[in-house]
Amino acid sequence: MVETTVGKSATTEDAGEFAPVPVRSGGGPRQGALRLAGRFLARTFGPGELTLGGVRTPALVAGLVSAIAMLVRLFVPGPVGVADQGDGNGLVCSLGVSNVRPWDYADFTRFIYPSWTPHPLVGEACGAAGSGEPVYSSQLAFLWLGKLLTPLFGWGGGLDMRAAGIVCCLVFGLLIAALVAVLPGRASFRVLIAALVTVVMADGVFADFFISPYPEPAAFLGTLGLLVALLNYWNGARSRWVTILPVVGAGVFTIAAKPEMVSWLPVLALALLWLPQGSTRRSGRRAPEGSRWRRFAMPLLAIMAIAAFTVAFMAVQPKRTADLNIYNAVFAELLPHSPTPEEDLKWLGLDPGFVAASGTTVASSRSAALNPKFHEFQEEMGAGKLAAFYLTHPERLIGMGERGITAMLTPELGYVGSFMEGQGHEPFAKDHRFPVVLGLLTALKAAPVALVAMQLLTLLLGLAVAFRKKAAVGRLAVVVVVAGWLQFWVVVLWSGQPEIYRQLLLSGFHAALCVPLLVALISILASGPERGQQQTASQATPGLRDPAVSA
Repeated sequence: MVETTVGKSATTEDAGEFAPVPVRSGGGPRQGALRLAGRFLARTFGPGELTLGGVRTPALVAGLVSAIAMLVRLFVPGPVGVADQGDGNGLVCSLGVSNVRPWDYADFTRFIYPSWTPHPLVGEACGAAGSGEPVYSSQLAFLWLGKLLTPLFGWGGGLDMRAAGIVCCLVFGLLIAALVAVLPGRASFRVLIAALVTVVMADGVFADFFISPYPEPAAFLGTLGLLVALLNYWNGARSRWVTILPVVGAGVFTIAAKPEMVSWLPVLALALLWLPQGSTRRSGRRAPEGSRWRRFAMPLLAIMAIAAFTVAFMAVQPKRTADLNIYNAVFAELLPHSPTPEEDLKWLGLDPGFVAASGTTVASSRSAALNPKFHEFQEEMGAGKLAAFYLTHPERLIGMGERGITAMLTPELGYVGSFMEGQGHEPFAKDHRFPVVLGLLTALKAAPVALVAMQLLTLLLGLAVAFRKKAAVGRLAVVVVVAGWLQFWVVVLWSGQPEIYRQLLLSGFHAALCVPLLVALISILASGPERGQQQTASQATPGLRDPAVSA
């Protein structure tokens, strides 16, 4: 009997010694770099419980510090901005001001000239590309506020773009404060993510546009405001209509920044129909079928309102701008990279003689506008026909995507200066005070596939956080990636090559936002209870033996 007991005891010990170790226990010496980074973030800046509220003071401090940091970044030791190529006049002239600058193109693009004095412009002198058609953009709101502030800083009458830059910095500070307020988790986690967003915005490829006559600041700040509004909507902490109205307002402002921002419309529809977690689901009770459909009523009305505004906004865009975009899309993008340009022209219903204008712009000496049959191009070509061509020739999108990614990874506009004249800088000198994003994108240019991999990782982790953790930050990551992709294709398909570098800055901005989002997503996923560790602890606890075996 004793021998039997000892034998069983030895068998039990052997079974314990050779028991399989759980694969995901996390206790082994080999741990992935991603898991180690996630655990470090979770311990140091982890979100903890994904709760809301209780961070009013940190939000105010974060907003104030970020606004001051942006002001110092733009004005110390001297102001930096983006020189005007001539397009800015079409937007700013509607405020009754004229730019004080040299009138030769080679001269006024070398430096920034922020001063605009009162001088009403009418006719072809004001509007899109000399057509006299008004240019509409939500950026006019910032410029109008800057015009009110200009005399207060002693910069004379009219408008000084430095005042508009101050307005943009203050608005950015408000958005950072709102971001800290709507993010879930501990205060340290919220401040960390807000600081990373500030680092992205402070890079010269984005921040320098605050002191410029371009509509990009409204696009950048509108995008941030829209992300904050969507987070507030998905949190579901307030009544539905109170959270939907900011989304509508921010969406309208963002789309109105520039025509290319129309890419946000389908993303907003997806975001609004991705309903927040309702109270019935949190309580565990199933909502009646009728009430479930009624939950979609307000989001659908919001989508219809945004869509109606988008249609109206696109209808009042200058026809001259649309014509130039179509010209560039055909003669600067499609034909130069086509293996069979004559056949493509026949498919488009155009004379094969237009192939002589391949690789030109409207202002070129070989421009197709000089062709006697150019009226056929104006009658036949449009955005719909161009889209139909690429739908029937999808293989062309591969090369176009590669060229677009290369342009997006080259965000520095070397053909315009960043400094004021007389500050001791060379003509066309660029601002490199804080080149964090510029350095990242330049490094990714050596392996462009890494950019797509970073976006895909953000998308997948966002879906994991959205469905496993039920956190709105996951939804936000999905929206940022999808919106960046749509923005990318809208630009490369319809804007053509001449303006592709500046137009793709918005896609680069979305890609740069993946960095703070990845930090947030990894930290949230790493902060949850680890099932493997719980299993290991339960296996390490000795259980009660069978009384018969002990006997």
